[in-house]
Amino acid sequence: MTTYDYIVIGVYLVFMLSLGPIYKSFSKTASDFFRGGGGMLWWVVGASAFMTQFSAWSFTGGAAKAYETGTFFLILFVCNTVSALVTLFFCAHRFRQMRVITAVEAIRNRFGNASEQIFTWLPLLFMMLFGGVALYTISVFMSGVFGAPMMLIILILGTVMIVMTLLGGSWAATAGDFVQMILVLTITVIMAALTLGHEKIGGLSGMIEKMPPQHLDWTEFSRPSIIIIFFSMLMINQIIQGNSMQTGAARYLFVKDGRDARKSAIVSVIGFIVLPVVWIIPAIGAAIVFPDLSQSYPQLSNPNEAAYVAIAEELLPAGLLGLLVCGIFAASLTSMNSTLNSFSASFVRNFYIRVIEKDASEEKQILLGRIFIFVYGIAWIIVALLFSQIKELQLFDLILIVAASIGLPASLPLMYGMFVKKTPAWTGWSTMIIGFIVSVIDRFALTDEFMQRIWGQVEPLTKRELGDLNIALTTGTIFFACTAWFFFTMLFHKYSHAEYKEEVDHFFKEMNTPIDRSTEHEPDYENDQRQYGVLANLCLAYGVLTLLLLAVPNEMQARMLILICGGIVVLVGVVLRLIGKRIAAK
Repeated sequence: MTTYDYIVIGVYLVFMLSLGPIYKSFSKTASDFFRGGGGMLWWVVGASAFMTQFSAWSFTGGAAKAYETGTFFLILFVCNTVSALVTLFFCAHRFRQMRVITAVEAIRNRFGNASEQIFTWLPLLFMMLFGGVALYTISVFMSGVFGAPMMLIILILGTVMIVMTLLGGSWAATAGDFVQMILVLTITVIMAALTLGHEKIGGLSGMIEKMPPQHLDWTEFSRPSIIIIFFSMLMINQIIQGNSMQTGAARYLFVKDGRDARKSAIVSVIGFIVLPVVWIIPAIGAAIVFPDLSQSYPQLSNPNEAAYVAIAEELLPAGLLGLLVCGIFAASLTSMNSTLNSFSASFVRNFYIRVIEKDASEEKQILLGRIFIFVYGIAWIIVALLFSQIKELQLFDLILIVAASIGLPASLPLMYGMFVKKTPAWTGWSTMIIGFIVSVIDRFALTDEFMQRIWGQVEPLTKRELGDLNIALTTGTIFFACTAWFFFTMLFHKYSHAEYKEEVDHFFKEMNTPIDRSTEHEPDYENDQRQYGVLANLCLAYGVLTLLLLAVPNEMQARMLILICGGIVVLVGVVLRLIGKRIAAK
């Protein structure tokens, strides 16, 4: 990397830190700080929802899987697309119409007070693992780029994440995602175009011809039966986790009504259809240009995770490599900021004011939320540092195994509970416990020897097949055990208290009743003009900073690429400014 790349990265970090102070004035109430007052623009929320799922892991662990398996990795994005379609048609409007500030409040309204506390505290503990993994994955990438110690990178990125979220709350965590999505989309398209133009690849036809055979013929590395099982279980996992009351609702409580929630979901659907096809090209190209990454990145425990680094260093001129790194920052920080904000809201709204101080003022709730963000963010940093010492576990398998073992048991009852009414209050947390028990049993029972024996084939399963089968069987056993238990508990609904039944009836009535913005929405948060104005200024500022790279001594092609990057961001800023003025005129 050149000095100009380092300057670009430094300016970007300052830009991200500035979002906190910029959006600090937006938060006057707890609802403002934790969910933007329920009045954010739908396309901003949609961009945030998509970027939350398209994290830095896509450029590290995900890139490694695409480098190894090629188009097979698109299975994950197909599953995410189907999950987003389920959200669009069945869940997005229901999430917003629950009329709550935090997702856990919806869980309380559906499953009672005990479930509220359980689903507040258990996910807090589990999310420390996911937060640590997120920080670790970005540090893997940055370590490959800079050659700097992973510990230093984790500390720097963790600090930026904490300060940005602590000051700006949901506004900084969500509204800023729109600018970052433009950056990620632009640099990803440029990377794909440059990859196809590489002399060793020779365009799309050349890439198809030269890519390893297994990149198109999946049976080269896995039996069709295992691929089908893996795909089916992954689909189930993504649909359930993307549409539970806790994870799904947390994305759509920010918009004004159910109609806007559905519009937000459309952004995710389009993103998952368009971006992965472009994103995967550099990873596959890296497999052609650099068939053995272990020689280039011997310092990494899994050198294939640096596939994007390798192809970027090969193709990008001075300044643009820094922009790619900024894109990775963007993808990572959006996910971590949103999660930090969501869990700070749960701690304050579902524990502190419910158990300790019921009459806490709005100002105190915001203060407590900021304190929580600081403490919880430090915990993520510590977990990330611990993960940096693990050498043998690949990121892709780590994420999917943890998601199936921890995320699925917690999400399944929170999705079923939106559609099935006649269950007792203890159904939610008891279903989750059943899933945890099964996941623990799976960890001990699903050994390589056991899976080989039950598969009953003469030819031994490969290491990759064993890994995919382990993930699929873990997901499948948890899914079927939790589903059976959830519906079994319906037998005990008749013994529930009348008060609980009334609360559930009220929950379903509200969830299925459209929001009347003329009577329910607070007019103070209808200031679309202000949102357009701030977003326009952010785009214009970042676009102009990008255009300053034209002064860097580069060839004409490189300068044209910089002009495209900066020009697109500036153009978006101009359009937003014009829309804001039109709204003001009305």
